[in-house]
Formats: sequence, structure tokens, C-alpha cells
Amino acid sequence: MIRGAQKKMIVIRTHDSRVFEEAYFVIRRDTEISEGETDMLTEADRIIRHSTQGFSVTRTPILGEGKWKRLALRLAWLAGGFLMGSGCTALYLWLL
Repeated sequence: MIRGAQKKMIVIRTHDSRVFEEAYFVIRRDTEISEGETDMLTEADRIIRHSTQGFSVTRTPILGEGKWKRLALRLAWLAGGFLMGSGCTALYLWLL
């Protein structure tokens, strides 16, 4: 439990983001809240953009999502299994 701690915060809730539900900004103690709400939200947006430069949350698939790419992946998996089984069989027959 924290005693004597009083913080002023801005909570930004969003419903249109696939990643974030809420964002919390704790206001500095030495700052008076004389700025308007729009100014605070603009500053929060600036901080978020500055902190996430070069960061992308979109998923980029390795092989793509087409049915032909999935088929190629399955065939490669089957070929690997066949080659592994053939190698084990050949090693077993050679050791006999």
C-alpha cells in the first residue's frame, strides 16, 4: 500500500485500436493544469508518436496467407518427414 501518494493522471480510452485499450499519463507534480484538454491530448499524441517511431504492430506473415503457400508448406513438411524416415531406414539397414 502506498501512503500519501496523490497523482494526477490522464486516462485515454480507445475503442478503435486493435492493440491498445487504455493509455495512462501521469502529470508532473510541478505542472499546473492550466492547459486545455486539447493541448494535453495533443502532447500525449506527440509523446506516443515520438516513442513508437519505427515500430510497427501489424503482423507480416512469413509465407503469406494464400492457399498455395499453405499447400507448399505442407508439402515441404511431408517431404522432410519422408527424407527423415528414409535416412533412418537406410541407417538401420546399414548397421545390420
